[in-house]
Amino acid sequence: MPTTIRRSRCPPPTWCVSQRVWNSPAKIRNVATKAHRMVMRLNNIYSVGDYFFIDFSIENKTNIRFDIDEIRVKLSDKKLSKATNAQTIELTPALVLEHGKTVKHGYRNVIVVKKMTFPNDKLLTIEMTEQQISGRNISLNIDYEDVLSADSFNTALLEEE
Repeated sequence: MPTTIRRSRCPPPTWCVSQRVWNSPAKIRNVATKAHRMVMRLNNIYSVGDYFFIDFSIENKTNIRFDIDEIRVKLSDKKLSKATNAQTIELTPALVLEHGKTVKHGYRNVIVVKKMTFPNDKLLTIEMTEQQISGRNISLNIDYEDVLSADSFNTALLEEE
């Protein structure tokens, strides 16, 4: 009698897998950026199939809400000297879990990008810009070493219960 292999009904990248990544506890504590009395922090990076699931959060310590205009993912040069041209490559996410438009005090999201490798002199950057005239923006720079330490998400968690 043949054995049946139980497969997930939600192949990556899907909302189902991203939701489970979002619900997982934060494991990375040392990658963060502070700007405009806000803190943008990397919680986790997971590798599932051909995709990276990047889990990040924002803490807004101001009384003014942050109205999100866009979330961009870029690959850019780490160090710039005065007379050189910067090379920046815009990446299109395969999935953005939450499409919330405002950050009052706290915000957490998962962005799914196609798995890739890049040189050590590049940074993976997640950038959020505001709709207002003030144009507050905050960006999180993720070093290649942090991407290399991405956990492989447990496949048992991907199966439907």
